Amino acid sequence: MSKKVLVTGCAGFIGYHFCINMLKEEGSTVYGVDNLNNAYSPLLKKERIDNLKGNDSFSFLNLNLSDINSLNSLKKDFDVVLHLAARAGVRQSFLNPEIYVRDNTLATANISNFVNKNSIKKLVIASTSSIYGDSGVNKVSEDKDELGSPPSVYAATKIAGENIAKTILEDSNTILSIPRFFTVYGPWGRPDMSILRFIHWIQSGKAVRLYGDGKQRRAFTYIDDVIAALEKFTNQDIHGTFNIGSDSINTLNEVINLIEKKLDRVANIEYLDRAYRDIDVVIPDLDKTKKQLSWEPLTSLSEGISKTVEWCEEKIDLLNKIDYLYEGEKNPNEN
Repeated sequence: MSKKVLVTGCAGFIGYHFCINMLKEEGSTVYGVDNLNNAYSPLLKKERIDNLKGNDSFSFLNLNLSDINSLNSLKKDFDVVLHLAARAGVRQSFLNPEIYVRDNTLATANISNFVNKNSIKKLVIASTSSIYGDSGVNKVSEDKDELGSPPSVYAATKIAGENIAKTILEDSNTILSIPRFFTVYGPWGRPDMSILRFIHWIQSGKAVRLYGDGKQRRAFTYIDDVIAALEKFTNQDIHGTFNIGSDSINTLNEVINLIEKKLDRVANIEYLDRAYRDIDVVIPDLDKTKKQLSWEPLTSLSEGISKTVEWCEEKIDLLNKIDYLYEGEKNPNEN
């Protein structure tokens, strides 16, 4: 069945993969929006957009969604809107809170208002596991374990966006779906996240910056599994908030070991102080997602790391041009 889909954040990691997948559906038309900001290397975003522009069923608009007037240039008759645009990064969010409020909370309010005014059937808003904070030994559940005082500016802006969207659309007929992603990784990933950084640093023989002892645990979730979930939200009428994450919890040290084995190299680890407000572990409760969405993660960490390393080797020339450090952790003349 043909669809007309609006994807915000189409030059981002998840947005790009979703667009690629959606364009495989016969008759589907994808309108992508992104402001191509410098939250991380614009070079990677440009490469993604250039790939998408090769498809006749894709159209791109460079828009700043925090400016309500920018939405006037959009078409009004979309079947579904996927709001994947956001400024991510827990540590970075403490450096410039205003930008995070603008790009996350305000932009989400504007998109929700756009959907409401134009009576669009479905809105999918990407959210984050960061709003749960540290779960300890317990699994975190939707509509139960959200923190009243979020652990970071980033998390605070995302939960605010969720709540604003729910309020705006409460009396509408729009189906609002909110997937909360847990540490997504894979080809075309973000260079400010651990896995792509670790691969690049080990591959190039550079020191691997490890904040803390590496025993922090995450539900590392492969991008293909995330796109499978988003496809279900797009094609089914599913209202509510859902955890989208791996049911296998692994340490950063385990990630490094898998990369070492795949590359047949030994990491030169530089141990640094634990990052500000870095959590020990967050474990998703997937019961609701498995029952209502009929989704579960299929890709093991070993398989996902292997595929990501292979992609990095294929794209080594591009990836060697990218900056892997954000402003708050840079020293002069350092990449």
